[in-house]
Amino acid sequence: MWSETRRPDFLDGVIGHTEVKAQLTEYLRSKPYTNVVLLHGPPGIGKTTIALAATRTHGMEPLEINASQSMRSFADVEGLIQSCLHTRSISSLIRGDEKPMCLILDEIDGSDPHAQRKLAEWMTGSQRKIPVILTCNEVPRVFKTRPNVLVLRCFPPKADDLQTLFPTHDIPKLAKRFKYDVRRILQFLQYGESEALPNVTFPTECSPEVMCILKQKMYVEKDPLEEANASAPTSSHCPC
Repeated sequence: MWSETRRPDFLDGVIGHTEVKAQLTEYLRSKPYTNVVLLHGPPGIGKTTIALAATRTHGMEPLEINASQSMRSFADVEGLIQSCLHTRSISSLIRGDEKPMCLILDEIDGSDPHAQRKLAEWMTGSQRKIPVILTCNEVPRVFKTRPNVLVLRCFPPKADDLQTLFPTHDIPKLAKRFKYDVRRILQFLQYGESEALPNVTFPTECSPEVMCILKQKMYVEKDPLEEANASAPTSSHCPC
């Protein structure tokens, strides 16, 4: 996917976000890391890309974790804390270099609220020795009240900035259509129009199994089980 293969590796390749890039640079250059940075804004505008690019630009190795999938309990947070006791990653230790680690937690607003409280306690305490960058669409309440959490608002890049990347396309029109979601713009330019699913109303009083069958019949031309049964050889004698 272009949204991954065309992602810039360093800050000088990131379009827009001038103030956020400057504040991330200041943060990653300041030791000890008493604060954590939280990037928030609409989806698809480059929050994770900025975090990864800033980390690499300043000679660090990013440890990227999807918090909405991995931070579901206290045990998950405790495991993360244990893995971040050292300032270098396992990859750095294997290579034998001195590249420090930066933790990047994506989609922190999708993680479990109890895990968020545990993470907030660790991030704002004295035990943490590594820099931490969080990303989210909406700032969780527990991070709004923490003085050591630097909340940075990320705005979509301007259409004029994006136009330099795609000079042959009507980027202002695409930006308006996809609400400046750069990831969706890239997916559209790569794959074109996607087929629209039919707008139907399913019955409310049915089992999950029946619902699954109904959806299959709506969105698939032929039931794969029916096709398999039709193509299966018939036996002339009783199997018993």
